Amino acid sequence: MKREYDVIIIGGGPGGLSIGTLLAREGISSVIVEKDPTLGGRIRSVDFAGCRVDCATHFLVSLEGAVEKTSVYQHFKKLGLPLEYKIVPWSMSLVTKEKPGQIDFFAMDPALGASNFFEFFAFATGVEMGDESKEELMRVASICADMSEEECHKVVNVSFADWIDKNVKDPIAQAVMLGMEPVVGAPATNLNFGYVAKAFGTFISAGAPLIWYPDKGTLETAFVEPQAKYYKDHGGEIVTNRIVSSISIENGKATGVVAVDFRNRYMIEEYKAKAVICAIPIFEAVAKNVLSSEFITKEWAESIRRCAALSGPDLSGFFLLNKEVLPEDGCGWMHIFDTDYGLPTYVGDCTLGSYINSSVPKGKQLVTSMIPNSLTTSQFGLNPTMDKVRAAHNAWKESIEKPFPGFNDAIEYEGMNLQLNFTRYAYAVVDTELQIQSPNIEGLYFGGDSIWALGKPMQDKCYEIAEPLCERIADYIR
Repeated sequence: MKREYDVIIIGGGPGGLSIGTLLAREGISSVIVEKDPTLGGRIRSVDFAGCRVDCATHFLVSLEGAVEKTSVYQHFKKLGLPLEYKIVPWSMSLVTKEKPGQIDFFAMDPALGASNFFEFFAFATGVEMGDESKEELMRVASICADMSEEECHKVVNVSFADWIDKNVKDPIAQAVMLGMEPVVGAPATNLNFGYVAKAFGTFISAGAPLIWYPDKGTLETAFVEPQAKYYKDHGGEIVTNRIVSSISIENGKATGVVAVDFRNRYMIEEYKAKAVICAIPIFEAVAKNVLSSEFITKEWAESIRRCAALSGPDLSGFFLLNKEVLPEDGCGWMHIFDTDYGLPTYVGDCTLGSYINSSVPKGKQLVTSMIPNSLTTSQFGLNPTMDKVRAAHNAWKESIEKPFPGFNDAIEYEGMNLQLNFTRYAYAVVDTELQIQSPNIEGLYFGGDSIWALGKPMQDKCYEIAEPLCERIADYIR
């Protein structure tokens, strides 16, 4: 295998794969250097109790009102790769009441637009909302919808909480907007208004977000494998089980990487290239000295610090039940709220394995949970302890037992998985907005974790960044 390329891509997750395929399409030689045995990152699949399950079941969301408008779908279309999908029902949320087994449902209806979205948050937070409050929320949503991409980028240094305080006078409307915190995934004081405005405004036209999934197979078979095959068929190379220890910088230019093959007696390898793309979270690259802090401007260093403060892994749980406890009809995706934590408090989501195409033994039921890192019970930080992880996992189990008695007694096998959520930190309040190109190192680029793509779900952000990033790299190396 050669060690000199046009481009080196650090990381074979969604960002690295999307960038690699576009470079390969243009005939630009590249190599993906991945630390794990397989590609995929957070969208990899794992074996659990005889079932093949995805680690990131909440990967695919459309804020555009149609799957075909997402950057993911458009990326596959450009490559000529098939992408058949299905819509997963997001037709209810549930709030546990004092009486076990009693469930309050709220239907998410995209046809109702923003009003349905606001009523959902009023329902979830236990707030009574009158006509004046609804009118105020619609006024605010209209302001957001009219903001251009450029205007949104100008207010990444304004917190959502400050903007609400200055621009929303109705106290009920304020409470409902602040009720977005747990679902968005960050405290309003740490969330930049530019991100919220871009996402918030979409509900005027799109209504409820669409949750979708591959029509058949897992994220691994539908997303990872087709892109990896395309990449290799068009000349791309992949090396796995390599941890990049540093990015090589010479005379202010990125010239390659140093990697460690930890399965071969920690053999040190050097790869040379005209350009390097860091497709792992930038704060992780800095924390592990993959990217030396001396090569980052002070302004970027402060922004990275703020992004890192919001970051942390989401916790997924896998439960194989020895009988069907949750109703199969309509329970595609549910938010769970629990009144025992105060006002109806969000504690996580659950999804049935049948909706994510998992093979489940007859007479049994697979349920997956997702607990975002933004909750008080799950703020693990970048180095979580097992005690904190177990506590969050158990809190979710206690909450789901109330609307679905017998859930815990029916558990035959259970497992946990931590996945770093690189959406949450993408909308931190920052003075200097991170970009897809290093401000002071030639040939060094960032893919997948730049704040450059505002108001996008994680996967769309990766794919939206990929196209302009590859155009810049092509211009640079040629």
